[in-house]
Amino acid sequence: MHGQAETSQRSRWVCTGLHAALLAAAGWLYFGGGLGTAAGWFGMERSHGDLPRRVVLFSFGVVLFARMGLGLFWLLKRKFAWNELGGVLMAVFVYQIVFALLGGSCQAPIDIADVLAVALFVVGSFLNTGSEVQRKRFKDRPENQGRLYTAGLFRYARHINYFGDTLWVTAWAIVTGNAWSAIIPAALAAAFVFAFIPSLTRHLQARYGDQYDQWAKTTKAFVPFVY
Repeated sequence: MHGQAETSQRSRWVCTGLHAALLAAAGWLYFGGGLGTAAGWFGMERSHGDLPRRVVLFSFGVVLFARMGLGLFWLLKRKFAWNELGGVLMAVFVYQIVFALLGGSCQAPIDIADVLAVALFVVGSFLNTGSEVQRKRFKDRPENQGRLYTAGLFRYARHINYFGDTLWVTAWAIVTGNAWSAIIPAALAAAFVFAFIPSLTRHLQARYGDQYDQWAKTTKAFVPFVY
């Protein structure tokens, strides 16, 4: 899939439409009595939690929807294959629905940890989307065709966009106020380290050769200056 040209927009529109449905379902859980209904299906009692917390959690979902739309229709130049759709929607389901189920009933008021988490969400979102915008601007210049982009935010880590993803997901987990949420960013980081980064490394080595090897010698893979 890496480097393949797109020939159809249908997969992108289907992904966006289904994501919109999941965002609407999250809104129902947060504000429309959905948590109580869902709990009733399993014979449990559950009420809505702190309103400001629910607003923050839902706002995270709205920001994610907007960022993914930007990514699918403007930033992602390669083919978005149908076989990617399931994995993307599974991740979206976790962020929009599972985080709502885990955090929507939290009664604790917003505190300093949550405020810091909101800042972390902003930083992570910027690292992910901002780095992709920088790379697109570089790639859109004809003189840069066939050249590897190693500047901007990517000078701090070869996969700074993945690091950004890990930060905003961690922030979302913190705001749920539920310790079980920690499993989600931990699993995401593990997927990046053990699956996505090795796969993309092989692709970049094959495509860019010495350009990539020189970059890898001076730039960490995932966490800036650390790993």
